[in-house]
Amino acid sequence: MKFDSIEEVEEFLDGIPKFSSTGSRAADFELTRFSDFCREIGNPQKAFASIHVAGTNGKGSTCHILGTVYQKSGYNAGIYTSPHILRFNERFRINGKVISDEQIITFFQEFGDLIKRSKLTYFEISTAIAFWWFAQSKVDIAIIEVGLGGRLDATNIIDPLLSVITSISLDHTDILGDRIEDIAAEKGGIIKKNKPVVIGDLPEAARQEIIEIAQKRSSPVFMSEELNPQYLEAGVYTLRINGERTVIRTNMVAPVQAKNLAMAWLATQKAGHVLPVAREQFLDAVSVVKLGAGRFEKLLKDQQWYFDGGHNLEAVQVLKQTVRTVGRVEDATLVLSMMKDKMRPEVMNEFSEFKNIYYYQLNLERAATFDDIKQWLPQVISIPCNRNQQSLLNDFDSELVIFAGSFYFYVKVRDWIRNYA
Repeated sequence: MKFDSIEEVEEFLDGIPKFSSTGSRAADFELTRFSDFCREIGNPQKAFASIHVAGTNGKGSTCHILGTVYQKSGYNAGIYTSPHILRFNERFRINGKVISDEQIITFFQEFGDLIKRSKLTYFEISTAIAFWWFAQSKVDIAIIEVGLGGRLDATNIIDPLLSVITSISLDHTDILGDRIEDIAAEKGGIIKKNKPVVIGDLPEAARQEIIEIAQKRSSPVFMSEELNPQYLEAGVYTLRINGERTVIRTNMVAPVQAKNLAMAWLATQKAGHVLPVAREQFLDAVSVVKLGAGRFEKLLKDQQWYFDGGHNLEAVQVLKQTVRTVGRVEDATLVLSMMKDKMRPEVMNEFSEFKNIYYYQLNLERAATFDDIKQWLPQVISIPCNRNQQSLLNDFDSELVIFAGSFYFYVKVRDWIRNYA
């Protein structure tokens, strides 16, 4: 394969096991092979300053906030996030613009043989593209989101200005461990010696684990709660900046964004010796920040229909908190699609509060079946794959409807909405 077109690249990538389809079997947590590959291509990850962001939830939003702040402050800012929702290119952005097909083709033409010999995973290839493109583009700063965990994640070969750990809760327990301390230890693996770490609102056991790791590495710890982040109403938050209560206006609506804004402010200030960001620059930037698709995204202008990819306990609790800013959970309809490995009793119990619950099974090996869901939510109604989706959406007219459970459901819902509109 010569990689003369994006179709050839996609064909190659489609042949590699993906976490979305096969789960942990697609992962290979061992950094030597990937480090060797990056060395072969010139260690591009050493060519730019970076901020490393881990966490169970909130890391994607925090990355987008940081990327926007640095861009609007005059820096050439890259963002690397995963997974993508619609196109592979979405994982890589510089100043809000995604990587072009031509640039991806160039990467594969230059390094395709080495990729094959190195037997990189899908995520490792994605991470290498990010490092290479950011280096080629001479970004001033790259915001790098951890894929899974942290300690053995491919992104952890960078030497960032600082690390951010947004939240820690039970997720990916088959890989990271089933105790909160185990998961904290994996995520705390991104903390670098003598480099600051900014942490969000963590459970006490996780907080203590992170603090112990930071102390061993002589890494100062800064906590979002120091800024007393508050949600006032949709789009209006407050932080205590330099001892003063500061009102922040933005187009974000979820209460949880108050904490993400606090972490972003702390991160910019702790990296300020390299890339200064003034208070007014921060406030101007967050007023126009756009989060990635699927984060309590309103799907139609004239309908109270939203999509949210929350799929673990903390994310579902945050989802319900956000739903309450636009209506009552008890009055809302939930259209659910989930991965089997995300089905935990406490998560399913959170979903039970919705008035009506529908289930759609995605065509993925990891997808939970209707029978799986019905064990936990006996009131659930199946959406057959062959049902006319327009008639289903017509049934929802004027209702508050939440499509949720997995980011992999987004493409299907988008197609339904497109045909409905």
